[in-house]
Amino acid sequence: MASECCKSEGLEIKGEAAPESKKEFKVETVLEEAYELGCEEVKIIDPQSIAVGNWVQWKCRYGCALYDKDGCHPPYAPSAEETKKILKEYSKAILMKGFNGSKLSEIAIDLEGFAYELGYYKAFALIALPVTPGST
Repeated sequence: MASECCKSEGLEIKGEAAPESKKEFKVETVLEEAYELGCEEVKIIDPQSIAVGNWVQWKCRYGCALYDKDGCHPPYAPSAEETKKILKEYSKAILMKGFNGSKLSEIAIDLEGFAYELGYYKAFALIALPVTPGST
């Protein structure tokens, strides 16, 4: 079992090609920034390889202390079907491994903004954290 700080976390930063004025920009620049922000590992993956399960909403609905608390948790979070549809609109994703909790969220948000500033206007961070004791 991986230690708490090393569990696989998902971060997708997906985007369209950078505008002509930023043609020299490559997605590797975003990977380099992820390491600068403190990630242990980052890699480009195909968004279609991301598993999206319907069971997640049920797991949260029945027993999770965070259910119905904010827009990041069911019933307000996007459904599995909505998530699958959105992922089809992207050609690249960045998987990030590193910290759990708020530190990972901070890195994800910073990296999303960094990619956006470089012309990847569809950049969007999704964070997958493990279920923690007491949340179910």
